[in-house]
Amino acid sequence: SQSEQQILSSKLECVQSILDGVLAEAKCTESNLVTLLSQKGSGAKTQTQSSLKLLQVETDMLYKNVDSEDLYVTSMLYEREETERAVTGGEVSDLVWKLCLAHSASFETADLFMTLVFELRRLSLEALKALWQRSSFKCRDNWEPLIDALPSCATEACVVLMKEIIASGEVEEDKVEYFFWSFAFIPKPTLGMIKSLATLLKSPGTSQSCFLGVTALLHRFCSAHYSCDGLPAVQSVMRTLGKFLGGNCTVQDSEQFRKMQLVLKAIGNAGLAAASLTPILSSCASLQNNPIEIRLAAIQAFRRIPCSVRVSDLLPASD
Repeated sequence: SQSEQQILSSKLECVQSILDGVLAEAKCTESNLVTLLSQKGSGAKTQTQSSLKLLQVETDMLYKNVDSEDLYVTSMLYEREETERAVTGGEVSDLVWKLCLAHSASFETADLFMTLVFELRRLSLEALKALWQRSSFKCRDNWEPLIDALPSCATEACVVLMKEIIASGEVEEDKVEYFFWSFAFIPKPTLGMIKSLATLLKSPGTSQSCFLGVTALLHRFCSAHYSCDGLPAVQSVMRTLGKFLGGNCTVQDSEQFRKMQLVLKAIGNAGLAAASLTPILSSCASLQNNPIEIRLAAIQAFRRIPCSVRVSDLLPASD
């Protein structure tokens, strides 16, 4: 008998039939009894019956033969079947409108956003600029689909457009930071991207995310291109960073101190491209009048410079 204090009583009974070591049939009955404490003898009872029966056993599974030429290894990230159909700026603009009208937490919105990213990749810089003029608006909930999609585009045209948007000051600071951090994740940077972004490092008040995002992109580019430090666009970035160092990283006040630490970290980020700055970095590390934090930052800036530069010969002897 059940206790008078119990509110819910449940019971599940199953009967299974085994034939030749295989489950042939299963029948289950589930009962639930709900009683009310305040009204003795009152309540509700439910009973559910389910049945599972084996209908057929197949010993062999048939697989469709696939031509090995149709198989390839690729990343699953952002993969979508390419089509030959040309995409127009007007079509992409309509897509942005659809995103604004779609429910923000729906599968439709996710699919539309993914489509937007892929179609942005197929637009030229001129088409992207025209699209920006038409579709750089906020939805009713202040969402800006185009702003959020551009960092995932990862084409040279999209990067150049983002650079121009940043330079124009048309978007909020948090979106600018979002743009900068996205540069570090571009899988295949181009020389055109570096050439375009190099000018941002010369702007007054350049942020930490700008220095680190651009130099991370530079490192990824140089990892895929031998002797990248001889390319004019790469040299332009490194000359800009080198000017911040002066001859030996001396600083006069706390603001210069913070900026010097940031630039040294950015140079370390650049890695292979920073080989030309090793003599200056060595001077920064060896100058005893420099703050210890600056000297250590200069040493850490060597972390991605290849051994062929003979880092050990450039570092100072111990005091």
